[in-house]
Amino acid sequence: MTDQPAYARLDRDGPVAVVTMDNPPTMNAMDTEMGPRLARTLEGLAHDPEVRVVILTGAGGNFTGGGNLKRAGQYLDQHPGSGAGPLFAGYLQFVVRVAQALVGLPQPVISAVEGASSGAGLAWMLASDLVVTADNARIVPGFVAAGLVPAAGATWHLPRLVGNPRAAQRLMLGKTLRPAEAMELGLVNRLCPPGQALDTAKELAAQLASGPRRALAATKRLLHASLRGGIDPHLEDERRAVVAAADDPEFARRVRRFLGPARGSGD
Repeated sequence: MTDQPAYARLDRDGPVAVVTMDNPPTMNAMDTEMGPRLARTLEGLAHDPEVRVVILTGAGGNFTGGGNLKRAGQYLDQHPGSGAGPLFAGYLQFVVRVAQALVGLPQPVISAVEGASSGAGLAWMLASDLVVTADNARIVPGFVAAGLVPAAGATWHLPRLVGNPRAAQRLMLGKTLRPAEAMELGLVNRLCPPGQALDTAKELAAQLASGPRRALAATKRLLHASLRGGIDPHLEDERRAVVAAADDPEFARRVRRFLGPARGSGD
């Protein structure tokens, strides 16, 4: 009997809460199993007076591979002639909740990134307050390459952080973003050797946890108010666009090409 994935694991280290996306066989892909557990875990920390800093990371050497495209391929096979809009509508309710939780938590949030960070993974990095990345990580804005539309606040956060031309280049062309390049753009705060992202994030978390709780919460709130105010309507616009794109035949063609002949029936 094989162990079932935890999907979202919560560990506490004093005042630091580490939330781990935990489904390595799918590269911690976002789907209707991972989504509700991850969203509920993050949302619950907002009301925990013992937690002063939150770290988001992934198990098995990856942050997250984004949406579960393998399951999307299976859905398309099971619904010939139909699009995958209903499936992505299910994914997106949780993708959006996770983005809202990261922005809305009163505690500072640090993303600790190893391996792949694709699609929603990039968006959640952008929604975090600080980001630590292993210097061999693969940051891939893979939405458009899969025939989808950037979501989870990616089209809101990225142009505000790097400007519209650079955001368009990244999101439309989908080129892998090297960690050193991400740091130059101001998207990453610390680079570290492979395997050390979580430890480095914990060092940052210890500094934050020793600071004044209310002042840090107010600083985060004011930063979001100045830079990210009004994100909720934008998240809904993104959600609608992704669902429509998932119903487009172009998405089905690209998913089948991506999965190739090795596509199986399980995750």
